Amino acid sequence: MARSVYVTGIERGDGRQVVELGVMELLTRQVDRVGVFRPLVHDGPDRLYELLRARYRLSQSPASVYGLDYHEASAVQAEKGTDELVSRLVDRFHQVAREYEVVLVLGSDFAATQLPDELALNARLANEFGASVIAVVGGKGQTAESVRAETRNAYRAYAGLGCDVLAMVVNRVAPEDRAVIAERLAARLPVPVSVLPDDPALSAPTVAQVTAALDGTVLLGDDAGLARDALDFVFGGAMLPNLLNALTPGCMVVTPGDRSDLVVGSLAAHSAGTPPIAGILLTLNERPGEEILTLAARLAPGTPVVSVAGGSFPTAAELFTLEGKLNAATPRKAETALGLFERHVDTGALLERISVARSGRVTPMMFEHELLEQARSDRKRVV
Repeated sequence: MARSVYVTGIERGDGRQVVELGVMELLTRQVDRVGVFRPLVHDGPDRLYELLRARYRLSQSPASVYGLDYHEASAVQAEKGTDELVSRLVDRFHQVAREYEVVLVLGSDFAATQLPDELALNARLANEFGASVIAVVGGKGQTAESVRAETRNAYRAYAGLGCDVLAMVVNRVAPEDRAVIAERLAARLPVPVSVLPDDPALSAPTVAQVTAALDGTVLLGDDAGLARDALDFVFGGAMLPNLLNALTPGCMVVTPGDRSDLVVGSLAAHSAGTPPIAGILLTLNERPGEEILTLAARLAPGTPVVSVAGGSFPTAAELFTLEGKLNAATPRKAETALGLFERHVDTGALLERISVARSGRVTPMMFEHELLEQARSDRKRVV
């Protein structure tokens, strides 16, 4: 089995968590002890690691999972150079690698990191870790031709920097383009290429995530209702018949809190299944009276009704920046992600490549680390 597998990308927004979760699933089926290492981390909770820890019952100390936060890494690189930054991360990685049969490395996320040439840094780290690389390219909103070109360029970039590229994964492409992209890339690259279609349920925030992001108050709804995906947002300000014509399956209705007619009408439509909605978001800190809320609870039991303080325009601005994330609180999304991975990745072939792959390249830093480790184990001193 390879010592480590490094999942990385070329930019943010590639939905890489689906691939990281899928690779973790494969590794844990074959190996008892799988470690996780994220070289660079943002402040705040690491939602993907929390999901991995909960789903796979990882006993690894959370403190050992992370190398440096981005602010510290940027300061080290600016003051002491890239070699010093890489050296510190290599030391942290080997503290994990000594304890586990395989380490899944979660590459940087290219999100406001202030690190120059982040792709090259990921490639350097993969090489210094002795890790094989699975590179992910995001295809959302791109034409089939641009996705193909970007994937070929990404492969050349990582391979050209000396990486042992196990496979390429293209994620979030338009479903109608998936087959042709897969066919043409298979003929152009020397490594397996998997192409995953965009799944709106994975990128949609749940009602609970919307509520948390807007600091809302839940007036009605149960846990199952709050776990629904908000696949769309429909803003209600017109008369009820016009709103009913605008409703789409899985949408969240956004309306001023004093429009009781729209609240009741939307929930009645949901109850009739024409169409089922995710919930209702009431703006302006206005709330219907108790008699309306009682009727609403009877019309659609469990369906969330949430109140927020903001008006429709600022609320809309926030809603359209939200994107669903895989985390321990969204197990259904995790199952959806794994299903997508299993359907569109030849997992048997990928696992075989992981099992036989081991980079033969030894960098100067790797040689120095191995020499020091050998000296420590033999209680000797290197002069």
